[in-house]
Amino acid sequence: MTVAAVLVALAVLVLPGPRGVVSGRDARSGPAATGPPTVDEAAIALTLLAAALRGGAGAVECLESVAAVDRSPAGRDLGVVAAAHRWGEPADRAWDHVGPGWSPAAVAWHAALSAGAAPAGLVESAARRMRVAESRRLEGALQRAAVLLVLPLGLCFLPGFVATTVAPLVLLLLDGLAP
Repeated sequence: MTVAAVLVALAVLVLPGPRGVVSGRDARSGPAATGPPTVDEAAIALTLLAAALRGGAGAVECLESVAAVDRSPAGRDLGVVAAAHRWGEPADRAWDHVGPGWSPAAVAWHAALSAGAAPAGLVESAARRMRVAESRRLEGALQRAAVLLVLPLGLCFLPGFVATTVAPLVLLLLDGLAP
C-alpha cells in the first residue's frame, strides 16, 4: 500500500495538471470540484490508477489512493467506485454509479478483474482511448465550425463582390453594345 501511495504521489507531482483553470485556482490546490469530470481529468486519474496498480497494491486500495490524492471530479468518481467495491458490488455495477464517460474504464476494469489479469495495462489503454476519442470529437467539432463559418461569410461578401465587380462589368459591356 505504501508503494502505491508513493507512486501516486510522485505521479501527481510529475504529470501536468488539468488544462483549465477555474476561478484562478488550479484544480489540485483548490477545494474539491463539482460536476462531471473532463476527459482530460479522467484520463489523468486513470493514468495515476495504472501507476498505483503497477506498484502492487490491491485494486480497491489503488482506487482509494487515487481518490485521496486527486481532488478533481475524476478523483471523486474513483472514490465512489472504490466505495461501491467496498460495499460488495460487482465490478460492472460499481462503475454504474459514475457517469457514462467512464465506460472505457469500466469495460477495462471489468475485463481485467473477470479474467484475473492485472488491470494496469488495460486501464492505461482505456485512458489512451479516452484521449483519442476526445481529440477526434474536438477535431470534428472544429471542422463543423469551419463549414458553418463559410455560409455567413459567403452571404456577406457575395453581394459586395457582385456590386463592386460583376455589376460594373455588366454595365460597361451593355454600354459598349449600345449604338
